Amino acid sequence: MNQTVFLQHSQRETCIAQLSADLAAQLQEALAEQSRASLLLPGGSSPQALLPLLAAQPVEWSRIDLSPTDERWVPADDAQSNWGLLHRGLPQAACLDPRQAASPQQSASAWAAQLSDWLPFDAVLLGMGEDAHIASLFPSMPGLVAALDPAAAPAGLVGIAPSEPYTRLSLNLPMLLQGKWIGLLAFGPVKRRMIDSVLADEPVSRTLPLYALLWRSPLPVRIYWAP
Repeated sequence: MNQTVFLQHSQRETCIAQLSADLAAQLQEALAEQSRASLLLPGGSSPQALLPLLAAQPVEWSRIDLSPTDERWVPADDAQSNWGLLHRGLPQAACLDPRQAASPQQSASAWAAQLSDWLPFDAVLLGMGEDAHIASLFPSMPGLVAALDPAAAPAGLVGIAPSEPYTRLSLNLPMLLQGKWIGLLAFGPVKRRMIDSVLADEPVSRTLPLYALLWRSPLPVRIYWAP
């Protein structure tokens, strides 16, 4: 069932300002009831402008457990590392590195096992690509159907991207949906067309990772979009 809440803005600045305030409110509510709060954030280009605004919010970041929704299989200090982006952007948070072992598969399993202690996540924010991928769940990649199966156990996996670096670590859809609050940040007309296609339940969109997110989430997904 689709329960999407579409939050459209004319400017990216106002979009990320609202998103940062909404995330902060969700985390503050969690911290009022418990000693720590958990947060998953995406990497990539869209969240880069969000992080400074988020860091400026009145949140006790030392009480936040943070991890990326997915990671490129590169060294932690590589410029393409999602973990590095989040660690630099929110340095006071306890940021869990998905690289937990020598191999991608062992790392994905160990990372998910550690995240299982955080469940349910207090907030999960996802990004999306122009091909409608979420996290590192790419259209037509090997194992995608299993990764999007809502009946599967929450887990980590090795994803295959269409561009370098090809090897990725990702959480599967059941893990990503273990949130008390779920959001999606997307910019630009291409992503808007993909979102509109999914929301209209067009048959061509039904195999896309974005479709699985919006139609299988047990909670409303809040989409933050601007041109």
